[in-house]
Amino acid sequence: MFKLPNKIKQDLPVYETAIRDFLEGRSSWARFSGIRVPWGNYSHRGGKVFMCRVRLPAGVVSPAQLQALADASILYGDGILHITTRQDIQIHNIKIEDIIKVHNFLKDYELSSRGGGGNTVRNITSCPLAGVCKDEIFDVREDVISLTEYLIADDTSYNLPRKFKIAFSGCLRDCAGCLVNDVGFLATEKNSTLGYKVFVGGGMGAVSCIAKLLEEFIERKDLGYVITAIRNVFYKYGDRKNKHYNRLRFLIQNLGFEKFKEYYQKELKELRENEYISLRKIEFNYPLSKTITLKENNDKEFKEFLRYNCQPQKQEGFFVVKLRIPRGDLKAGIAKKLVGIVEGFSFVELRTTREQNLYIVNVDADQIYNLYLKLKDTLLDFLYPDTLLDIVACKGSTTCNLGLCNSPALAKELEGVIKNNFLNKKVFNKIKIKINGCPNACGQHPVGLVSFCGAVRKIKGRPVPFYKLFLGGRIAFEDTELAFDTGILIPAKNAPLFLKDFLEQLESLIDGNTDIHKFIEKEGRVIAKNVAEKYNYIPEYNENKDFYIDWGRNEEFSLAGLGAGECGAGVLEMIEADLTEAEINLKEAVKKDYSVQNIKKAIFLTARALLVVRGIDVRTEDEALDGFVEKFVKEELVDAKYLRLKAEFNLIKEGLDFKERERKFILAQDFLSDVRKLYQNMDSSFNFPKLKKEKTPSDNINQYKLDLKGTPCPINYVKAKLFLENLKKGDILEILLDEGEPINNVPKSLEADSHRIIKIEKLDGFYRVIVEKG
Repeated sequence: MFKLPNKIKQDLPVYETAIRDFLEGRSSWARFSGIRVPWGNYSHRGGKVFMCRVRLPAGVVSPAQLQALADASILYGDGILHITTRQDIQIHNIKIEDIIKVHNFLKDYELSSRGGGGNTVRNITSCPLAGVCKDEIFDVREDVISLTEYLIADDTSYNLPRKFKIAFSGCLRDCAGCLVNDVGFLATEKNSTLGYKVFVGGGMGAVSCIAKLLEEFIERKDLGYVITAIRNVFYKYGDRKNKHYNRLRFLIQNLGFEKFKEYYQKELKELRENEYISLRKIEFNYPLSKTITLKENNDKEFKEFLRYNCQPQKQEGFFVVKLRIPRGDLKAGIAKKLVGIVEGFSFVELRTTREQNLYIVNVDADQIYNLYLKLKDTLLDFLYPDTLLDIVACKGSTTCNLGLCNSPALAKELEGVIKNNFLNKKVFNKIKIKINGCPNACGQHPVGLVSFCGAVRKIKGRPVPFYKLFLGGRIAFEDTELAFDTGILIPAKNAPLFLKDFLEQLESLIDGNTDIHKFIEKEGRVIAKNVAEKYNYIPEYNENKDFYIDWGRNEEFSLAGLGAGECGAGVLEMIEADLTEAEINLKEAVKKDYSVQNIKKAIFLTARALLVVRGIDVRTEDEALDGFVEKFVKEELVDAKYLRLKAEFNLIKEGLDFKERERKFILAQDFLSDVRKLYQNMDSSFNFPKLKKEKTPSDNINQYKLDLKGTPCPINYVKAKLFLENLKKGDILEILLDEGEPINNVPKSLEADSHRIIKIEKLDGFYRVIVEKG
């Protein structure tokens, strides 16, 4: 089983300190988000409560772990476990002060949400039938779990340009969807040696893509080298600044596949020559096959259970029992009852699935009916997984900052339509539905045969929830297809009526032998368009307010609570938060006659801002100032004048006269300006250009230039005065000033300081003043 790396457990006190810093006002929301999200803790809409996305490699969760998750949800959350399309389990509605309690509680069960969000290696998924599937080449769970342990112990995995998703499939059915992940590994065999085909550059979202073949065959022992090489190329060349265009697939598009492959092969070669990567060997126990025949039973519902919920394993005499978990939401109390049920069976394992369901694996055929009776007493609605009724839905506007529509509520409405009209019809076993509350793909609408994606349109100024219709998607290895946008927009309140009519049309046109994918690809758009015409009309608000209220809501639909998504929160957000807060402190300093406290805070924040890209976790002023000098000044990335930064900082104390406070303010202002320029010149791999050495007083050159355009009076005079103090008598200084400034103020003040004004010249939009040092 999976072992949580010690490093993650050891880092928990650091995370706890970050939470405390935020609660006590020592850290901004943006900076805290950059720390919190890579720990897998997202804010709900409004930012009052939080979610914890617990990674489950390969979807494997032991009964004891499910019990722990349920207990944590009851103790600290809303008592509901949400199964995601990446086989994680989410705990929702956690108070900020309880976040660390959840982590400390779960770590004792080898569970963590570390890497559950942000620009990290996300949960590694696999076929939920790994180890028991009759068609598999080998059990890929072993590699999923050992690779997870290796990757999440490495800091590089938390500082990528964007999220990084990996999937493993054990056979050509490709249940894990290798071709719609950043990296996909498909089990194969060559000359009696087990290994993988490797695919890169797939993914789902506003711009989805099918992956390309990178390696025809790699041996299992090379898995660590291959994934590290791919990740390192992404780390080095990925675009960190363009959040909407920085997944691995976009890097491959920008470079060209052959160039990407060249970088990958170079990285792989260097890794082989310089590093030793060996993944932990993991072995699973399997039940021994036995000959057994299921006993006859006249229970009609049990027969449905056998037909839809039970799948024979490759270990004869044992079954996988599939539990449909509607919309992925499992009450914690029910989860605990399930644990009590399965603990009575030998070898039983639990698995989460991409369809948001729960599998019970290694169920003895002798115990199938007994298990069914216990499940029937525990779960209200668990029949018919992998059917039309088994709708996948993201959390939508119920919790997500990006969610437009209440996708779980629509899913519930559609389930009612299906139960009342389509159980065991032809379409029931041929079509699956996926729903997303926004254009992102948490609900995996790009691979749904029939999919809905949330949208908003205004009717006479009032926002109304809609859904876009997508058709034709599927996961099928080399036949994987992305759903096409039909161009059809359906009012949310008409979606159930549309679906009913659409399915009835399909039911009347197909038979048991129809290839439903080909049929929908050819005929689906026309059929859907004809049906949708009946449901396009939206009455005015005063005529029927119901259209202006989303499913599952009582209040009028609005985008209140919609905010910036946190999926990509990380390093850049932390940098920008510090620089913005530094600027705010400088503005406050001006309001308070150059407040010493605000000036010092601005210098500290500015010094700290970029140290995050050097891997330094700053806690104190000394750490920030020493770190900046060491990593940026001594590396010749900023002016050498900042070698005295700490000394200058320590001179800033209460009791300084106004002129001296003003001088320290200008130091802080210049420092912030220089660091912002440095940040702007940072490339997408966090590298900085060396400072171009310009003329300084120590260069023994007697002509200098000072650009003060944009600097208001009297700050422009103070800067000119301080600059001249460092020059030799007779040196010449060229000063550029804004056209709108009272032009005589600065020259007259400098003349009063015994300097000579040689020339004042009006140019295009500014003045040039030539001064001789007196």
